[in-house]
Amino acid sequence: MLLVLPLVLVALPVDRASAAPVDLGPDGYFSTLGAGALPVVDKDNETPGIPQDGWANMRRIVFGKLGSTGTYGGATVSGGYKTLAKGAVASVPDADIGGNLAYSKSATTSVAADEALLWADDVVTAGFRFDTNPTYRNTFDSATASYQSNLALVSDAVALVNYSSFEQSLLRVAVVEGVCTAASPVGCGSGSFTQQSDSVNAYQVFPLSIGDMNKYFNHTSGLVPNANLACPSNLCGNVTGGAWTRSANWGDAHNTIYVRADGYPRDDTTIRNNGGLRHALRLSLDGLVLSADSGDQGQNTSGDLRLTYVEPGKQLHTWSASVVGAAGSRALSLSGVSDLGSDLGWKIVDPVTSTVLGSGRTSAGGNTALPEAAMTSATKDYDLYVWGQEDGSATTGLTNRATEPVKMTIRGWQVRTPPSYGIDVTGVTSGGLRAYKIGDYAETVFDHTGALRSVKLTTPAGLVSALLAAAGVAGGVGVDAGNPVGWVGSHWLGYPSVPLSDDVTSAFSPYAGSLQLFARALAGDTGSLGPVAGSLPAGTFSSLSTVVLPVSGPGLYLVVDDSQASGGSLPIIVGTRVFNPVLDGGDGRMVDFADAGVKGKPRLGRASLKTSITDVSKRVVNDAGMDGFDLGSQVEYEIALQVPDLGAFSSVSYAAYGFALSDVADAGLTLPAASSVRVLVDVPSPDTDVTGTPGLMVSVSGQTVSVDGLKAVFAESDGASGVRNKSDVPVGSLIRIRYSAVLNAGASLSSPGGGGLHPNVNTATLTRSRVAGVSPGWDDAGPGVESKSAVAHAYVFGLDLVKVDKDDTTRPLGGAGFEVSRDGQVLGFVQLGPGEYRLAVPGDVGVLSEVFSHTDGTLNILGVEARALSLRESVAPSGYFKVPAFMVEVLPVWNTDASEVTLASYRTHGTSLAFVSRDGRAVMVADPAHSLANLPYTGGVGILILLVLAVVFLVFAVRPYYLSHRAETTANILS
Repeated sequence: MLLVLPLVLVALPVDRASAAPVDLGPDGYFSTLGAGALPVVDKDNETPGIPQDGWANMRRIVFGKLGSTGTYGGATVSGGYKTLAKGAVASVPDADIGGNLAYSKSATTSVAADEALLWADDVVTAGFRFDTNPTYRNTFDSATASYQSNLALVSDAVALVNYSSFEQSLLRVAVVEGVCTAASPVGCGSGSFTQQSDSVNAYQVFPLSIGDMNKYFNHTSGLVPNANLACPSNLCGNVTGGAWTRSANWGDAHNTIYVRADGYPRDDTTIRNNGGLRHALRLSLDGLVLSADSGDQGQNTSGDLRLTYVEPGKQLHTWSASVVGAAGSRALSLSGVSDLGSDLGWKIVDPVTSTVLGSGRTSAGGNTALPEAAMTSATKDYDLYVWGQEDGSATTGLTNRATEPVKMTIRGWQVRTPPSYGIDVTGVTSGGLRAYKIGDYAETVFDHTGALRSVKLTTPAGLVSALLAAAGVAGGVGVDAGNPVGWVGSHWLGYPSVPLSDDVTSAFSPYAGSLQLFARALAGDTGSLGPVAGSLPAGTFSSLSTVVLPVSGPGLYLVVDDSQASGGSLPIIVGTRVFNPVLDGGDGRMVDFADAGVKGKPRLGRASLKTSITDVSKRVVNDAGMDGFDLGSQVEYEIALQVPDLGAFSSVSYAAYGFALSDVADAGLTLPAASSVRVLVDVPSPDTDVTGTPGLMVSVSGQTVSVDGLKAVFAESDGASGVRNKSDVPVGSLIRIRYSAVLNAGASLSSPGGGGLHPNVNTATLTRSRVAGVSPGWDDAGPGVESKSAVAHAYVFGLDLVKVDKDDTTRPLGGAGFEVSRDGQVLGFVQLGPGEYRLAVPGDVGVLSEVFSHTDGTLNILGVEARALSLRESVAPSGYFKVPAFMVEVLPVWNTDASEVTLASYRTHGTSLAFVSRDGRAVMVADPAHSLANLPYTGGVGILILLVLAVVFLVFAVRPYYLSHRAETTANILS
């Protein structure tokens, strides 16, 4: 199950996108509660000998405003809430508080997934009547004249006044259950509890229903006190009469139920006006980054909690983090600038237990001390999250706002920034892209150069069944039931193994193959693949571009185009590159297999959008990096044909019906023997080889591959005088013709900067019978036949360098020698003329490991793909210093359907002495001459010159000092 694959360099300008899902990590409180948790009930059960202590044993959460400034009616509020439930919790239609009577039952408040139901710890308003309607009915709200009771109106008003606008955005606005919605003059009188319904209007805050007392407090004893329902000290703030609930109380249309300050549910008239609102709310947990002590934002085990939420779109732009202090007093040193200012928040998370070990903030009164006692392993990576933070306040709302956090790690008290992962996607589509992680990387091994040698592919927990089923749909036999994605990787992903993979080319094929069928099966049920791990919006690829699709981490991904049904890309399976932490001075960098892209081996972290085909199409399928080929490389071609509908050919005999292909290649391509050409169909199983079908003839003559008698694959005589489709090869099935050609020494070469783009062209032409006029998009090929062609381009590039004097760039320098390498491997060349070298191909003699500039300074390197070449100057012209090693890469720009290069340019890096010429046609390499002005460019001879000069100056300076000192010494002796 090991993938066995070079460093990837982007062939097109890359745009960064920030659509990866933000990793918020656990928040510290709600993340410890399981889905469906009922904390008050659970706390009661923890201490069965002490009844009704669940509420008292729970952490208090501060949320919204505190005090009386800006509150509804100027009432004093505590800002305190406790958690009744963490969703998902469905509504119970007839929860009974005791008595099994119609008026003692109501539906409970439903709680959505990733949502918490909170209840205020006190009343937040002065007293008011349940309703001000003269008839005092118990209707909560009604569709009649859009009526709302006084209780409903106050709920709306409190929601709009007692919270900041940011906090309001965190509350779900929805209907509430278990109320009377009859017309207000009528109300809900005596009768069954089935008269209850959902509210007509939607609410941000609301009174609890009487059913909630049953569900969330386990109160089933009827109208008796319950300490869990009581206000603090049995005294409700702002009122004397307790808090209204929502119910229809069908025993009397004038009655309702409220809860007294001492937690005593009572049945009373709607006319009374000393009840207030002690409300509940449904708080979204999406975007919650931290629940921490309201004082210093630490992870204390007691005291009030304050919440910190990410405000969408807010970013932390610059930051630094380090550990300071000695053992026992270690702390974080943090600084940064964000959309919310310069204050920061942070948390340390144990990634194994998903536990928040410590947290804090840098603003006044904040905590930056590390939780050393909990960070017990010096070799473990603890996750450090840092974000820009704006603290809430009692007058505006106590909830803190945060930017999207950045994630780092701490190991051995050193802070490290982990890499960000992404996939470079190239192509055109009108749709948006979504990525789903389907494989994890494990047991990574690197070679001596730092490139990837192998990585184990494992199936994420929870996806085994879905991936196993999809592999079965794709025709997999003997799939590893415990690790299906590992089996898929070793059999279909295109990486050679021993024995060879079953389908080493399906990773590239946009049309068929086991891997594509596997991808389609997964794309048909993405709901079973877990959350989206990265996305790009529609419009990102409206024109040909390469854009980074950020993803959640290293691994194998399924990329789905939401416009596939309307001509968008087929689903793609691609792995990310792997982070090697020991490269580049210990900071690490992303690496690929050393031989990625060689002989069709896929490149990690690169994907091309693949659209569906028409009647005939052709493309190169082993140029995943879209950077062309070296001379001597094999170019794998695939011609795809759709099986036509022969329903209109009943008057054409099988013998007269024609369906043949001719494929003509440029002279720079050496075609294979006819025996190496394969004809495949996708029925009854992927890649069914039908090359040996009787009547099918494959021949190769000169530069032409001919496939005659293709009709034998899908057509047969109808038993009379006509031709018809075979039943086992349906209309629309795909016929694929596969072969590999070699780019020989005569291949056409393309040069950047306007030097000329000369692809090596293959033209496939399908000629078929017709019964009427020429089909749209086809050419008239003579009486009764029509033809259609498709072209594929294979590119080989050349580099033009010019060696010049750094101080006089008009002066060429000849005789400069270079060693040229790629991915740590030195390349060999044959000399064609002075300063002109071609990449060596098998069979060449006199292969050179060094190339030299002509006397006019030019150096032409021909026959390479558009990947970065490293040039090390081995011999400098006489009187000049060598330039530091540098890299040159060719950047091809493809047309809208990624079939042809329209422009190519150079890019250099490594030293400012290698740069692109003004006209873009060459890379200028400027050697510094031996002079004092150029000493900073040297590290060897220049230092020697400095030393020589220093010795000369020392001689002149020391001699008079020595003579003077000797005279003084002599005088002292004499005296």
